[in-house]
Formats: sequence, C-alpha cells, structure tokens
Amino acid sequence: MVFQDPYFHAFRRKLAATPYEEARRRLTTQLHAAARVVPRQPHLDEEEVEQRERWLFQEGLTLYLPILRTIFRAIAREVEAGLIDPEELDAEELAFATYQRALEELRQLPHLPRDRFAWLRHLARDTVHRAALERHSQRHQPTEVSAPQAEHHPPTQPVLARLEEAFRDPDLPFPDELLQDVTARQILDSLLARLPEQWREIYLLSALDRWNDEQIAAVTGLLPDEVRAIVHATARFLHAWLHELASQTSQTEE
Repeated sequence: MVFQDPYFHAFRRKLAATPYEEARRRLTTQLHAAARVVPRQPHLDEEEVEQRERWLFQEGLTLYLPILRTIFRAIAREVEAGLIDPEELDAEELAFATYQRALEELRQLPHLPRDRFAWLRHLARDTVHRAALERHSQRHQPTEVSAPQAEHHPPTQPVLARLEEAFRDPDLPFPDELLQDVTARQILDSLLARLPEQWREIYLLSALDRWNDEQIAAVTGLLPDEVRAIVHATARFLHAWLHELASQTSQTEE
C-alpha cells in the first residue's frame, strides 16, 4: 500500500525539494499541450470555463501528491484483484491522465462538485481501473494472477509506542522519521484502511501534507471547523487502535 511503497516517499521528497510554482507551470504546460479540444456546453460561457481551468491549474494541482497517493492505493487493489502485476502501471502517468480527464470534464459538468478533492479522487481511481482492465485484456490470460505477498514484519512494542505517541496530539504533524520504519508503515496502512475514505484523506492532508484547515476546507467544501473536528476524531481513533494493538502485542509477548 501507500506507506509501504519506497517510490512514493522518494517522489514525495523530490516534490518537496522542487520549487512548487516551477513544478506547477511545467505540469500546466504539459496538460495544455496534451489536452483534447472539448467543446464547451451551451450552459457554460467562456468566463466560467476559464475560471474552472484556473482552479484546476492553481488549487487543483496542489492536490497532486494526495492524488498520487490515491493512485498508489488503487493500483494495489488492482494487483490484489489479479488484474495486473506489480510495477505494471506507472503511477505518474496515471496521475497525468487523471488531470487530463479533469480538464476535459470541466468543460462539460453543469456544476463543479462541492467536494472537488473527492471528485479528483474518483477520477483517479477510475483512471487506474480502466488502465488495469485494458492491460489485463491485452494479455488475454485466462487464469488469475496471484500477487506476491508483501513481507510482513510483526509489530514490536517500541514501534507501537512511537506511533501511539505520534497520534497523542492531533494538532502535531506526523513525524517523517517514523515513515522510515517498515513495520510502522505496515501498521499505518492497516489502520488507515479501517477509516472512512473522507476521514483518511482529510487526515493525511493535514498530518502528512501539512495543509491547514482553511486549505483543506477550500477543496472539500467543508467548513474549517468541520475539517479540524475530522482530523481530531481520526487521530483519536488511530491512537485508540494503536493502544489496543499494543496491549494485544504485550500479551502475546508475555
């Protein structure tokens, strides 16, 4: 899954080291060059279309890393379903294809979705699924592909204690050094999979991507207070689950 993928963390560090405006201009130029010409719908005037495109090229592209995270998670599901092999799909290509589709749909939707982050995530998952189906049909394999099982590292008390401490204060960002630990990443993926999608993605925007409440509210259609409530509730759930897991592990070790 996402936290266990070393490529994701390498790419995250690469984006963090790249001047944001430069990266956004480059991606904007590529999108303009690759986008198909889609006639605008009669209910939209040119000014409305331009406003929508400005949103995508400004606020929408700030979601690139969270959308890439969604794509990694979707690829993992397709691998588990046996449609594709690991490493068969390129996550960055699928992210670019997702934004291409978004640019085209902006010219056709009657109204922009209130939760634009959820809309982009839906496009990302659908883009991955279409690519997986196409790749699977090209191979014409009658038998299911069994995905290799990831090596499992059982949790230890020190790792659980560090994770539990990290979630004790929901207002603190998630410590990057914990992501270097393979066991910690496995535990995080398993716990995050229990959460409702909206809660998980909002929490990751806050704790991992360092977005503030107002920024998250702008792309989800929520109020800043609602964002903060979700972040706090998610951190409390994660902390409680970690405490429960630590207790179980302690009893097992005894």
